[in-house]
Amino acid sequence: MNAPTCCLARIPANGKFWLKNARVADGLCDIRIESGRIRALVPAGESPCCAPGLDLDGGGVRRMDADAPVMAGAPADLWVTLCGGRTVPMRAGKLEIAKAGDDRDHGNAVDMDGSVR
Repeated sequence: MNAPTCCLARIPANGKFWLKNARVADGLCDIRIESGRIRALVPAGESPCCAPGLDLDGGGVRRMDADAPVMAGAPADLWVTLCGGRTVPMRAGKLEIAKAGDDRDHGNAVDMDGSVR
């Protein structure tokens, strides 16, 4: 399974998960995503070990809308660098990947529920 497909399998449909070991401006942290928003940032390794989520293994997370810091309360509209090094968009807490055969960074995307936009 390639990295994005593998990642999709690790995010629950209820939209509540952690981005673990994420690199932000202040260093490594675990980021809680709920209902399309960033709910919490805690030092890396302090999220519940059994909680669903993605281990980004130091992959970067940055906001789409500005060079502002990633912070609790903000929309989960993020650029996320996966453990394999590929950077993908996350909009309202939904990780998106290009449709099979689409090598462009834009175009159709597949939401976590499998629907194509």
